[in-house]
Order: sequence, then structure tokens, then C-alpha cells
Amino acid sequence: MEDKPISELTYEEASKELESILEKLRNDEVSIDKLEKVVTRAAALSKLCQDKLRNTEQKVQEIIDKLGL
Repeated sequence: MEDKPISELTYEEASKELESILEKLRNDEVSIDKLEKVVTRAAALSKLCQDKLRNTEQKVQEIIDKLGL
């Protein structure tokens, strides 16, 4: 999954991969040589998840507004 372009990931895939990366970081399972790449990917995954959540929230709010709820 880590080789899949971030733009092609679903929220669930990105969230799961981010959680996996965080677990590896907590357990010191990432070598110094790979740390920059891993942290950069984690940051991009985090942004993707935030963007997807924000977008979904806006769409849901628009639907609620249209329904007059």
C-alpha cells in the first residue's frame, strides 16, 4: 500500500497507513535513512485525511441546508 500514490488512496486506506507509520515510529522501527521519506509520507497522508474529512463535512452540510434541517 505504501507505494500507491496518495491521490489514489481512500480515506480508510490513508488512515490505516498513517496509523501503521505512527506505530512504527513509536516503536523505533524506522531507520534514520528512511525517516525523512516516512515522515514526509505521513504528513501527506494526514493532509489527505483532513482534506477528505473537510470536503465531506461541507457536502453533508450543503445537503442538510438544502433539506432545511
